[in-house]
Amino acid sequence: MLKYFRVRRQAEKVVPDLGAISFSLLEKDAVLPFTIRQLNNLPENIKQRVYRGLLPPALLTRFGIDPIQWTTANKETLVFLKAEAGSEKVLITARNSPDAADEFFALELADNSLNGIELNLIVLNDPAAVRYSIDHMEDGQPTMFGTLRRNTKAEIEAMNAGLAPGQVRAGLGSSRLVFDQIEAFLSIFGHRAYFLEPLTYASAWVFERRGFAYVRGHKLMDDIHRDFQPGGELHRCLDGASPFRKQEQASTVRGRAWAIHDGILEGIDARWDKIRMVKQIGRHAGVETFPQAAY
Repeated sequence: MLKYFRVRRQAEKVVPDLGAISFSLLEKDAVLPFTIRQLNNLPENIKQRVYRGLLPPALLTRFGIDPIQWTTANKETLVFLKAEAGSEKVLITARNSPDAADEFFALELADNSLNGIELNLIVLNDPAAVRYSIDHMEDGQPTMFGTLRRNTKAEIEAMNAGLAPGQVRAGLGSSRLVFDQIEAFLSIFGHRAYFLEPLTYASAWVFERRGFAYVRGHKLMDDIHRDFQPGGELHRCLDGASPFRKQEQASTVRGRAWAIHDGILEGIDARWDKIRMVKQIGRHAGVETFPQAAY
């Protein structure tokens, strides 16, 4: 978003590359995990039935979208599925209108090398909220959400509006509903866990609250919390040298996230890089690297 589990070759169960899922295989083993690529090789209508399980019906009906047909009352299709045969990825997006800028939901899952599942992308935007162009420069070049280049003006506006790094709009407040739906879907297809790499400090904190643990990066999160305390190195780096480095930012998740996005981790010779998290299906890890945090 790599290994989490140590593979014991003599005991591992190899998932056969079947192309399509046969009923005989379903009858043979009820716990065998299926890959995204196997699901993508299903016939189109069956594939849509399967992936319908990734979308919470209540989220779609909130925007007037039929959760079965993926259309409005005017028969406009507003949910889009990209699950090409042979591909190891599936992307589902949903919009509030035919305009792509009104996308309120995006979810991408992918296979990994251990027959596991990666959560590559999740977006939950309020399409009625103001949009801040942190994802593009003024000349249209993509910023990769500030990881490639930065639209500082848009970032300052987004920060002042209460958004975190990586957010172009205010969120929907539906992440618990969506994560519960993802877990129900993955359990049907035999998966016991899934993995992700959080884009920002704020998103890592959100994933902690949703029950994720760290495969890699827990020590960094602990170091960040320690060094944002008064007297810590990161606290000293909040010197007002940029709009993203004000003293009061040490006390909130969002404030820390913007300072980290601005490169403040250089002060402790670290980078926000290669953080990796895992969620076991049906279990909350209880991880809390910023106790009693204010967002």
